[in-house]
Amino acid sequence: FDEYVGRFVAVNLVEMRARVSGYLEGVHFKDGQLVKQGDLLFTIDKRPFENAAAQARAALTQAKSNLAFTESDFTRGQQLVKEKTITEQTFEQRSQAFRNAQASVTGAEAALRQAELDLGFTELRAPIDGRIGDRRVSPGNLVTGGAGGNTTLLATIVSADPIHFEFTFDEASYLRYERTSKTGTDIAS
Repeated sequence: FDEYVGRFVAVNLVEMRARVSGYLEGVHFKDGQLVKQGDLLFTIDKRPFENAAAQARAALTQAKSNLAFTESDFTRGQQLVKEKTITEQTFEQRSQAFRNAQASVTGAEAALRQAELDLGFTELRAPIDGRIGDRRVSPGNLVTGGAGGNTTLLATIVSADPIHFEFTFDEASYLRYERTSKTGTDIAS
């Protein structure tokens, strides 16, 4: 018989990190607790993100208002240019203003979607079922978020079922087991 040292390891391991920066407002678990996918774990102060979403909504409303005005101006210009009441250049200016207004609405809609997405990122939920370790940050601390490598580690979750058992052994032993299995003298190998 050969003896090896092994260890149990989780199949999944997730490091909980914020996607937005802000002050940690709440921790909604106890260290070492089993959590289910979707459970609320941390909350970051939402107020700055709610303000950004409100500003984005206002900018979208303003862009839509401008679009409505430039669209009606463009529509009037189509008839007036046919009647030779306005010049081609004036009509082209109206056409350009209309296209710019359309682009402004598209940009404002994208900014609103991003603001709402950031607002949603203020609630950190468990991405997997498992056991959560101890929290690394207490409420009231500033959390650095984002997609870069300089983000704050909040906690770690490891899956509890199933788990793997890992052990290592040397190459000489592996080759010995391989030779033994090919000769058929040791079924266990």
